[in-house]
Amino acid sequence: MEGIKKVFTTELEPYISELKEVMLKKGYSNCQIQTYSKIWNNMISYATNQPEQEFTENFRQKFLQDVYSESLERRDSMYRITRAINMFSDFTQFHVIFRQYCTSKSAFSEELKDIFLRFLEEESQRNFAENTMKSLRTRLFRFHDYLYDTGIRDFKDISGQTINTYILSLARFSTTYVSETLREIRRMLKWAFDNQYIDAQLEEFIPHVKNLRQQKIPSTFTISEIEQILNSVDRANPIGKRNYAIFIMAARLGMRSSDIRTLTFSNIDWDTKVISFSQKKTGRSLTLPMPDDVGWAIIDYLKNGRPETDVKNIFVSHIYPYGELTSLGKIIPQQMRKAGLKAPVNKRIGMHAFRHGLATRMLENDVPLPVISQTLGHADIESTEIYLRVSLKQLSKCGLEVDL
Repeated sequence: MEGIKKVFTTELEPYISELKEVMLKKGYSNCQIQTYSKIWNNMISYATNQPEQEFTENFRQKFLQDVYSESLERRDSMYRITRAINMFSDFTQFHVIFRQYCTSKSAFSEELKDIFLRFLEEESQRNFAENTMKSLRTRLFRFHDYLYDTGIRDFKDISGQTINTYILSLARFSTTYVSETLREIRRMLKWAFDNQYIDAQLEEFIPHVKNLRQQKIPSTFTISEIEQILNSVDRANPIGKRNYAIFIMAARLGMRSSDIRTLTFSNIDWDTKVISFSQKKTGRSLTLPMPDDVGWAIIDYLKNGRPETDVKNIFVSHIYPYGELTSLGKIIPQQMRKAGLKAPVNKRIGMHAFRHGLATRMLENDVPLPVISQTLGHADIESTEIYLRVSLKQLSKCGLEVDL
């Protein structure tokens, strides 16, 4: 298999010029190109201080850390910036621009659409869920874009080298994405051979990649970090009262943000001090005891912070007409900055870090995994075992003696 191409910082400018020309030909608007160009120009300026350095993942991460650390804490900025860097990296390595989004209206090329659409029709007979079919279509679009941008207009022109190089382009993705993508392409190539679209059994070039569940170590907050965040909230104003109640629920109970957002008055039994709800992610019912500090935080918000509205949810938007909260994604990065905490540049930290922090603390206090699993509402204990990887106390029990 051909290796990764070496690109040096002195070569960035000509690559960027060529990339913008290709984007224009592909129909990208001037506004889109200008948006990405600002990021690429900053990268060129940054690279002038580091001449003849190889343009590697380490260089990219250092550039993001030094230039865009605060911007990456905002979700909209993070996607735009990382999209620009990934697009440039893909272009330098494979001379391909992969589409970021593939909607139901996205079209395959005239030359290749017949085989892709026929295969998708074949897959639809397997009674996949609608979202599964959307994911499948998106993965096939990426493969299609690679083929088309590398000059392939006929499936019979695909070779083993074509497949090998495409696999290299998946290097930055999770094993889950890679495993599912390669499995689908393997099925497509086998189907293409069986239906005489190609003359060789190219599926043999596709390796079997084991899908490693929960391969990433989860982001967590320590006890001191949680206290820093809670103490930094301005509880003298309505939004501060709301956010404080949300934070403390996530920290003390480990509730997912989706369940906190949709929590209604009927979910709380004040007499027995319990919160009962159906989890949005799993659909499983969960009942949790309500600590006093959580209860008083909710009461403070309801009495002194929540605007008048007919919305049944406890926590609402504070922008008229005071509807349901649609997302909690931005409030944690904002509060972390106020608390003086910084997130790693290559890792987005959100409400889930409270949940992960609770699980880790329970594990370090020798709470059995089944109890932690039940508290977090996990569908199976395998989802809970990931926290073994962030608990130093538990990991120390797995150490082996080494003869010297």
